[in-house]
Amino acid sequence: EVEVPIGADSDETSLMDVALAAMHAAQLDQPCLAGTASKAEARKVAIHRWVDESGILHFSDQAPVGKAVGHRQIEVEGLPPIVVNASGYDVNLPDFLAQRAVADAQAIERILRGSLGVDGDPGLVLNVEFIASAQSYAQRVGNPLMIGSEGTYSMADRTIHVRLQDQKEANFEILRHEITHALIHERIGSLPTALNEGMAGYFERLEVSGLGARVEIHESTASLRSAAVGGDGHEELVDLLARDGMLFYAAGREQRYLRAYALIAVLMGNPDGRQALGAVLSAQRSAPCRPIASERLLDEHYPGGLVKLARDWAGWLRDPPRTVQAY
Repeated sequence: EVEVPIGADSDETSLMDVALAAMHAAQLDQPCLAGTASKAEARKVAIHRWVDESGILHFSDQAPVGKAVGHRQIEVEGLPPIVVNASGYDVNLPDFLAQRAVADAQAIERILRGSLGVDGDPGLVLNVEFIASAQSYAQRVGNPLMIGSEGTYSMADRTIHVRLQDQKEANFEILRHEITHALIHERIGSLPTALNEGMAGYFERLEVSGLGARVEIHESTASLRSAAVGGDGHEELVDLLARDGMLFYAAGREQRYLRAYALIAVLMGNPDGRQALGAVLSAQRSAPCRPIASERLLDEHYPGGLVKLARDWAGWLRDPPRTVQAY
């Protein structure tokens, strides 16, 4: 998964198009539904319980960093749903960053499972590598053309590479984006690109606090309006859902990223929408090797069909709500 930096010139964009084409081709050689956690073996796991200085109760397989009250360590038999190994390649990784990576990954997995019915074997291991140097980043992702990207996910070894950003929160946005791609690959299959990228764009905005999480929809309303569609949005929605693979990543993809995110935000905004999205994910998991006809399933499962969904989506883009979706 790659995004072209805003303001990239035409030469940079052309190179990124080549890199995206190469990456998409490589992904086609990977298993349809990875399911690598099925090979994990049960073992004793240490669970840490504590209350932080803000009074929030935490449970984690990582020991607390900083001030903690009532810290207890409990050993349980079994496997956690997801295990994250975070490290720095050419940078000393602060403890809090590694702990945040674990918490964010577990929260996304919990929402996918609890709100969308995405089940999977426990014990999934994801490796996260933070890299400071542009040269080292290009070397580690195995493609010098990817030097302009901020994060990638390698299906071959389940490793997320994150180019370390100056802004701390930007690192976690990139990480959450790539974690979502990883979970989709592991537990859902070859999801249509618009839904895959839309879910990644949605969960990159997730804020995790203790055992809760939320997506606050209010930022960048101007940029969201720039992706607005005319009329009832039906033609544009059908086009978005039909653009799979390189058709999605072709010129104009920045607008498609925003429209895809908006679609997922609309679906996640109410129980009926989540049920419709969950039905699509379930159908994809049952036939993981080829992207399913998501427009047909959304038409069947969204109240009012695809016409109503398109109308809701178009209205959302024209006037993005200021709201919080809590989990």
